Amino acid sequence: DGNPQWRLGNIVFDYTEHELSELKRCAKDITYFAENYCTVMTDDGLQRIKLRDYQIDMLKHFVANRFSVCLASRQIGKTICSAIFIAWYLLFNFDKNALILANKGATTKEILDKTKVILGHLPFFLKPGLLKNDVYEMKFDNGCRMVGQTTTGKAGIGFTIHLLFLDEFAHVHANFVDSFYENVYPTLSSSKVSRIIITSTPNGY
Repeated sequence: DGNPQWRLGNIVFDYTEHELSELKRCAKDITYFAENYCTVMTDDGLQRIKLRDYQIDMLKHFVANRFSVCLASRQIGKTICSAIFIAWYLLFNFDKNALILANKGATTKEILDKTKVILGHLPFFLKPGLLKNDVYEMKFDNGCRMVGQTTTGKAGIGFTIHLLFLDEFAHVHANFVDSFYENVYPTLSSSKVSRIIITSTPNGY
């Protein structure tokens, strides 16, 4: 689309030795990737992130475990951490689908936008080759795809899911939260590499 922020898919180019070593290090160490390459929006504009200790623990937990639940207070950076993990997951895997769901479409879009900011500000050698870029979907030349939807009783049906990210799950309407989980969980439980991450602020006690 003529946007220099993105790298066109399937471009063939040579990596330098330094770029290859950085790729390997970022793939092995999400904390290194986050603090050296992830740009996020702050009060002072777009800046490189400086992680707090609990955010480092959160990212390492996401990497080490297939199933994660995070109940968090507001304004502690859980959405940023989630966006960092989603970006890392899409960069350093092949042929994986990430489905991002939230209680509202606006919340889903916020997570997607934060992930896009991180991906778009990576150096050229780290950027994924872009094949499709819509408001609620991105597809890359490594076969990975990121799709955002609003959580409904039928969300995710017919979609092969490797990473399911559920945000503000305590605020999903009780009328369809059980039917949604019952519909989507078999897709994940049948895979040995699938992951579920649930994050939310409290909804009452």
